[in-house]
Amino acid sequence: MLLNDDVLRALHSRQEQVDRSASSYWTEAAGSFSLTKSGTMEGSTLVGLLAPPTDPLRVLVHRTLQLPFTALGRWRYRHYGQIRRLGGLIASRTDRMFTYDMMRQVLSLALIHEHVPFGEEGPAVLVIGDGFGVMTSLLALLTQRRKIITVNLNKPLLLDTTYIRRAVPEATLALVETDADMDTALADKTIRVIAVQADHAQVIRRAPIALAINIVSMQEMNPDTVVAYFATLRENPAPETILYCANKLTKTLPDGTVARFSDYPWRSDDTIMVDAICTWNQWTYSRRPPFWHYRWGQSRIIWHRLASLTKIRDGVPMLHGDRKQAG
Repeated sequence: MLLNDDVLRALHSRQEQVDRSASSYWTEAAGSFSLTKSGTMEGSTLVGLLAPPTDPLRVLVHRTLQLPFTALGRWRYRHYGQIRRLGGLIASRTDRMFTYDMMRQVLSLALIHEHVPFGEEGPAVLVIGDGFGVMTSLLALLTQRRKIITVNLNKPLLLDTTYIRRAVPEATLALVETDADMDTALADKTIRVIAVQADHAQVIRRAPIALAINIVSMQEMNPDTVVAYFATLRENPAPETILYCANKLTKTLPDGTVARFSDYPWRSDDTIMVDAICTWNQWTYSRRPPFWHYRWGQSRIIWHRLASLTKIRDGVPMLHGDRKQAG
């Protein structure tokens, strides 16, 4: 099991490794960017916006255009201010502007925090497909002793872990590939962040998962991969697993595969806490008038759902009792 900068070196050496679980979307996207050994990105990536805060005017423009999102967060969510400050700290430590992509992550976590308390102790939190490690970093700063597991394809995972190391350098990072690795990482109290390559995602079933988060990446997966993640969430040893899922209602991949939110393996006995169009994913902004833009059209609707999933034990659904605190 590799730790800290050894994780980055190992993932860097595997940049050109073919991901067996990659969809046609990511098979095409993977060739558009790479990371140098110094951590500099070359090319363009679809995992989020990355811009250094070199121009005070651009920083001011972003802050001004984010005002409606800021007002929404302050009005709706008690923990928005705390999480927004953590987002600003991550931006500062990683030498980037606080962009629209980071605001979306902050608002998503603020919504989750309204329903899911984040105690210092408790089962792990899983991030499925992070963008520059922002959500993982927010979680690692928000809860100081809870395990955060982050899973992604090779190149995106290298991006995630590179920026997690910059954003939360005090958090020990481990790369796990086997069940034995996962057991060791879970038992070691010094390890805070556990990275998993998507092709080894089956090891996550060893971990008790209190909360899982997926934001606009299940829509880029093959349907059988989505089914496998849901099975992991339902069958992991935690007594309760809550999923926050924000994805397009429908998306057609380059090979013609259609990913549908309604086709994800939800169950009628899942306990739904939030189920609606995701406001901050549906609106975006730019320097082009009228500056704030709504994503019109059925194929552009991004839906989010927060649900306590019915757990499965030995193939048998477990009855929901009172929803336990995930912390």
